[in-house]
Amino acid sequence: MKKLFQRVDRIRASGYATLNLNPSAPHYHLNGKRFPVQDMDKPGLRSRVTLLVDGKPMDFTINDIL
Repeated sequence: MKKLFQRVDRIRASGYATLNLNPSAPHYHLNGKRFPVQDMDKPGLRSRVTLLVDGKPMDFTINDIL
């Protein structure tokens, strides 16, 4: 949980998140790219993070983000 809270704090401080997706993920072509964060749920193992990808909001889990 400590690593999770550190990740959330880093994302909130910078306002950006870098995707770390599995090769089987539908949006794998975005892997490794950095996007602005629009919204975040409360910290948890499967919390939702909304990123602005090409100006459109897309939801990912905290596990999909570096």
